[in-house]
Amino acid sequence: MSTLPKRGIARPPVPAASGQTTLDPVVAKLTTLGLEHPALVLPELVAQAAREDLSPLAFLDLLLTSQLERKDERRITTMLKLSGLPPGKTLEAFDWGFQPKADRRQIETLATCSYLREKTNVLFLGPPEVATYYVTSLCR
Repeated sequence: MSTLPKRGIARPPVPAASGQTTLDPVVAKLTTLGLEHPALVLPELVAQAAREDLSPLAFLDLLLTSQLERKDERRITTMLKLSGLPPGKTLEAFDWGFQPKADRRQIETLATCSYLREKTNVLFLGPPEVATYYVTSLCR
């Protein structure tokens, strides 16, 4: 005998007229739980799980990973907005001809942020807001 309360017991999905199971009840429950992103990508994830013949646990992991990635993207976007840094600056758009003294290889190496993994010190000279912006832009 189950110890779950009656209202917490999930009902099986309702078969559609074509004989296939509709995802609408599951999407509604995900949305009610505040999991809008998994609700939005559920059909795609179900199709992927069917193609790859994933186990239920692997499918659940795929669904949760999708939610965590979306949450992390939103967190980074929010933090960048709150930082007050100007958006849209990338190394790809940098005019290397405008700053011929800049060592392109050194800057591109810094852009990998390998100095963080290697625990190496890096010294940036200039006004603090410029150096902070430079490091933040490189490490995105």
